[in-house]
Amino acid sequence: MNAVHIRTEGMFCDACPPRIEAEIEHLPGVRAARAYRTMHLTSVLFDPDLVDTDTIRDLIERAGFDARVLGESRAH
Repeated sequence: MNAVHIRTEGMFCDACPPRIEAEIEHLPGVRAARAYRTMHLTSVLFDPDLVDTDTIRDLIERAGFDARVLGESRAH
């Protein structure tokens, strides 16, 4: 499993984080997604053999938010 942290701009209400999380969690290989409105951050735990960070970032952008990958690490 890997973890990625994505700067997510444009979350202005409490409905935004659950919307982002639900979209991401539908991707094959995603174990968990958590969006933090006040920190402008989305963290995702995923299997890099099934999905990559570009796909996750693109999905956030298609949902209407600005997204920039801050870093990816191997989760234990």
